[in-house]
Amino acid sequence: MNRRSWVLLLATGAGAAGLGIAVNWWRTEPETAGAEATAAFFSASFPDASGRPHHPRQYSIASPRNGERPGYNNLSLTIKRVLEDHQGRPVRGVASNYMCDLKVGDKVQVIGPFGASFLMPNHPRSNIVMICTGTGSAPMRAMTEWRRRLRASGKFEAGKLMLFFGARTKEELPYFGPLQSLPKDFIDINFAFSRTPGQPKRYVQDVMRERAADVGKLLADPNTCFYVCGLKSMEEGVVLALHDVATQAGLSWDTVGAALKKEGRLHLETY
Repeated sequence: MNRRSWVLLLATGAGAAGLGIAVNWWRTEPETAGAEATAAFFSASFPDASGRPHHPRQYSIASPRNGERPGYNNLSLTIKRVLEDHQGRPVRGVASNYMCDLKVGDKVQVIGPFGASFLMPNHPRSNIVMICTGTGSAPMRAMTEWRRRLRASGKFEAGKLMLFFGARTKEELPYFGPLQSLPKDFIDINFAFSRTPGQPKRYVQDVMRERAADVGKLLADPNTCFYVCGLKSMEEGVVLALHDVATQAGLSWDTVGAALKKEGRLHLETY
């Protein structure tokens, strides 16, 4: 959908990294998105110095389907403020700094929410395997929080949650602190850090292979959905890891992979 509305920034709490922005919105058209639209996208549009609009940027919604605070029409985005490139040279990200520099009360024109494929299953007994890097954690945070709320309400029916979360270092990992407080019997969390001083590089696909026995069981379960979100460069490695895990479990990846795609249980959102 291409519904336009205006967004009012409520709070940032983002700090220098710019991670975690909460917004409140008013719709200019009636709500038409289904209740299952967790992990859809907003696209922010804003002008340059001459008043001409920049190309809109898409941001994954990091809040569950009933909002960051239920009943208040608010949501969270996960935005990393870009101040340098991968070589450490100063560079100022246009959109990330614009969004992170917004003040309480500022208005931003947005398009959305939209997205018809990266949606979590409604069945509370479904298993969810989440594989992400960096700000690709936004929809995973939304799905995890929705399941947490279901559990708190007594509607959780024991579907498994498994998370593979990668970043260069622990310090660059969004939501690292809150993740530590989630019960171990609620979510199986696996971190992968590729730039920890004195340690070998580890990527999400490496950790998936280390957990092959458990991932293999979930691959074989028709109630399991896989979600991949993050840098485009991770996509091939993750799919190859799933292939290796399936083979180790005695499964045919050609058969399993085809079933995942046909049944809408493998979701890829990389950029």
